[in-house]
Amino acid sequence: MDNESQYDTPIADALNNLGGYIKWCTPSVLPHQKKISNIYKSDISVSAGFLGSYVDNTGIFKEAHDRAARVYGADRTLFSVNGTTGSNFIVLRMLTLEYESPQILVTRNIHHSILHAAEWLGIKFRFIKSSYDPQFESLIPPKPEDVLDTLNNYPESNAVIISSPTYSGLAAKLRDIVKVVKNFDKEIKVIVDEAWGSHFHFSDELPKSAMQAGADIAMQSTHKQGGSLQQTGMIHWKEKYVNSELMYEAFREYATTSPSYHLLASLDSVRAIMQKNGRELVESLIKKAEYFKDLLGKKLIPPLKIMDDSLEFDLVKDYISGYDKTKTAIALTKFKETGFELGNLLSKSKIIVEKCSLNTILMLTTYSLSYSEIEKTVRALSSIIKNFHKTTKKNLIPNPFQHLETKPVIEPHTARRVAQTIGRIVPLKDAIGKIAAEHIEIYPPGVPVILEGFRITENNVKYLLNVKEMGGHISARDPSLKTIYVL
Repeated sequence: MDNESQYDTPIADALNNLGGYIKWCTPSVLPHQKKISNIYKSDISVSAGFLGSYVDNTGIFKEAHDRAARVYGADRTLFSVNGTTGSNFIVLRMLTLEYESPQILVTRNIHHSILHAAEWLGIKFRFIKSSYDPQFESLIPPKPEDVLDTLNNYPESNAVIISSPTYSGLAAKLRDIVKVVKNFDKEIKVIVDEAWGSHFHFSDELPKSAMQAGADIAMQSTHKQGGSLQQTGMIHWKEKYVNSELMYEAFREYATTSPSYHLLASLDSVRAIMQKNGRELVESLIKKAEYFKDLLGKKLIPPLKIMDDSLEFDLVKDYISGYDKTKTAIALTKFKETGFELGNLLSKSKIIVEKCSLNTILMLTTYSLSYSEIEKTVRALSSIIKNFHKTTKKNLIPNPFQHLETKPVIEPHTARRVAQTIGRIVPLKDAIGKIAAEHIEIYPPGVPVILEGFRITENNVKYLLNVKEMGGHISARDPSLKTIYVL
């Protein structure tokens, strides 16, 4: 590095160069939220004690939290400046304060932050049976009956954690799941990782929000479709089965003592906007998404498969209560090319999609997206796909989560400790049947394919190698996937 280049600012420069991009991805920021004048000079810290304390939930922060609770249908709300990832750690810590050795039931599509928090806090987790759609590479929410079956197998559980809506937009039958759980044992908490559903509360055209469906706790990434700046989120809860003092104690332990007041102000601002105009704003998102899908149907031949087509809904209707209409999940089943290839070509046209995978791309309709940008995107898609190679039989990758046990062979926190003495590195191709000593996942969506303490399956390995070969991002000790850490 020469003397001049060491003074470059790669992150700031890259952000300043994103102005010409069309973004179908998070954050879905409300552009007309209240602006903070002189952003650098107005930044402040806990030293301004007259404002109150974020960590202690006093002053202006308590006022903002209480207002948000009323708007989002909760008894209590806390703001997060570490997204739903930070909120998940707080909620699971609350469980360890209430129960001596808690156990949770989780859906297989749960975000890695839940599993890491459980591992670090010594919480046992057991998986609820989940189905898989190979065309859209999407784990499907469990049926209420599947939740009941898992409760019957693990009646000592203290909480059921559902991820809904899924990354691709499928919403679980939360009302029915809540009813099943509370009929089984009213003290078992229903917790919803609702990272992708912060806008549900403001539309009758979308599935019910977790609070509306009767859940005890919901963690939301407000920066996704809630309108706030990246990294922001909220924790909502009802007090009937949740001890608020324990939640506040967990919050004091895990919340940063140096939060960005600008991020907190963004959450407060979008709460006010959504309180006043939320229904109109979410309706505008849905209309833009419908316009996009309508154009896709008219312009692209053969038409692309879209997840919320009626045919696709028929396949999953027994599992879901609805779909997030602001999302467009597209499958390339009729083409030889992959979602990774399509996403890369779109980025060269200065179009960023939310997620690419082997057979799909996912596009998020945002508040700032214009109709002219939608039309430009369709033209780019049409231009790219006319050069794709059609196929009548595409080899879809089998369910990578098939044959996975509902519980680990060795509890993950134990596996990590044991690995310090008997862990070893082996070629990935030789690891089938062995017990993993690390998590391996694709990001996005951040759902581990291989889990510490669980046995590695052939489907796990095949899927990861295919994703790696096609250019997907692998998070692992060895991102090349030549080796893996096992017991």
